[in-house]
Amino acid sequence: MKLLAIISLLFLSPTTEQSIDTKDGGKLKFYNEGCLSNNGENCDIIIEKYDTSQKLSWKAAVGGSSWDYVEDVIEVADGFLVLGNTSSYGKGNLDVYVVKLDPQGKEQWFRTYGAFFNEYGRTIAPSGDPDGGYIIKGERQHCLKENVSQDCYMKPLTIKINEIGDNLYEQ
Repeated sequence: MKLLAIISLLFLSPTTEQSIDTKDGGKLKFYNEGCLSNNGENCDIIIEKYDTSQKLSWKAAVGGSSWDYVEDVIEVADGFLVLGNTSSYGKGNLDVYVVKLDPQGKEQWFRTYGAFFNEYGRTIAPSGDPDGGYIIKGERQHCLKENVSQDCYMKPLTIKINEIGDNLYEQ
């Protein structure tokens, strides 16, 4: 299982720094750090907030004791939602991982979504629904046998969460 996680990490995750502009005129950069080792124990998500003069305001490391890598980040009214994938937490090999950071980069909560096989979150966006919340799009590994085998394939995954990360539905 861990070998599959390593292969997935190397081929399916972004390896370059990404960034978004923030409402205050600054920038939020996010990337993976320490993910090239073979055991993943130092593989974390790094988030850096820069002010309008591009001076570093804060830096946060997100993740646990195994593979954790970032896919997308959005700014919300009271901070940031970090979308990634994790084998540090959750129920399966790799699960969708959402971390809520406050405006100063302090972790407020995290949630994982998934089961025994791999789930990958790729994008997160406001749902646009009257009740609010966020939509996560990605893929779910579907296997015809109980163990990972050649009889596996990827299926689309959609998860809707509310403002505190509760899973409202999954398909």
